[in-house]
Amino acid sequence: MASSSSLLSEDQLQCSICLDVFTDPVSTPCGHNFCKMCLKKCWDTSPYCQCPVCKEDFPKRPELRVNTFISGLAAQFKKSVQVKSSSVVDPLLSNTKKVLCDSCTEEKLEALRSCLHCGVSLCSTHLMPHKTTTKYKKHKLIDPVENLEDYICQKHERPLELFCRDDKMCVCQFCTETDHKTHKTVPVEEEGQLKKSHLGKKQANFQKMIQDRLRKIQELKQSVELNNKNIEKEKAESMEVLSALMRCIERSQAELLKVMEEKQKAAERQAEEFIKELEKEITELKRRNTELEQLSHTEDHLHLLQIYPSLCSPPHTQDWTDVTITSHLSLETLRRNLSQLQETFNKKMKELPEIKLRRIQQYGVEVTLDPDTAHPNLILSDDRKQIT
Repeated sequence: MASSSSLLSEDQLQCSICLDVFTDPVSTPCGHNFCKMCLKKCWDTSPYCQCPVCKEDFPKRPELRVNTFISGLAAQFKKSVQVKSSSVVDPLLSNTKKVLCDSCTEEKLEALRSCLHCGVSLCSTHLMPHKTTTKYKKHKLIDPVENLEDYICQKHERPLELFCRDDKMCVCQFCTETDHKTHKTVPVEEEGQLKKSHLGKKQANFQKMIQDRLRKIQELKQSVELNNKNIEKEKAESMEVLSALMRCIERSQAELLKVMEEKQKAAERQAEEFIKELEKEITELKRRNTELEQLSHTEDHLHLLQIYPSLCSPPHTQDWTDVTITSHLSLETLRRNLSQLQETFNKKMKELPEIKLRRIQQYGVEVTLDPDTAHPNLILSDDRKQIT
């Protein structure tokens, strides 16, 4: 069975005075519902006791009692809305500055709606004429905004209700009779819905770019890990061969290890720089994605159209497709030559009788290194006997 919050919309649980979900709802004898405090303030500031909606007069002020059934539905609805919104952080709403009523003369109350025809923002009390007077009922009301002039045509001082597709700008009704007379115009709501569909495609593209960069980060991390394992393997194999040679070869071993470690650190530093750049791009893409997510749910179509071009401009990102970490050292030739040298040395030692082993010490081993087979990072001495 569906829950009551899914069956009822916000409009069904909305007070017609404050235009918000009921708080302590009460019912009038004529059957209309209001927030208790809203109705009380309305009656306290009026010489008549009548229903704000149907204008039915009550000779005696009715006793207001909270309608527990409607109150329960409103509370459940508010809870469901909080649960849905808790998963999405909305920094724009959290930092929104309160808009004050332009008609309050003493203490400025918070505005509930802004009127594009009147060019003012109004609190619950001063909003009443727009709900009760036929002349004002035709005015276009929007959520309160501080920069109300951005929603009004500066030339004709009329609400910007249309969008000119030829000039890509918002216009008023008078504009369509003058400068934009032959242009194709549509309501801002219609154009806003169209742009929302485009935002969805942009958002999907940003999501893909984020995922691609997350995969690239994982690829770089795995590359560093594999690179470290390969270098450790090279170190172990090189140490196994070089440990059997004389001190000059041991010095070469130390230099070789140093070069390999420098390569390892260089590869790690390079990977860290790439990862930082990728994370920086991800942060920017997430920011763009969050703004697009917020705009995809906004009902302020005019605001959406005004900032749409800047949000949909392509972000400054790098193509990471061919970026890799490569620092593998080709030591196979050097390792083979050293292994052959060790095998030759061992063979010669086994050929000597044990009693002549001591005589080996008087013979110097002439080791001449080949510059053509040496690693390019190793520097040979002029006599090709030492490596630095």
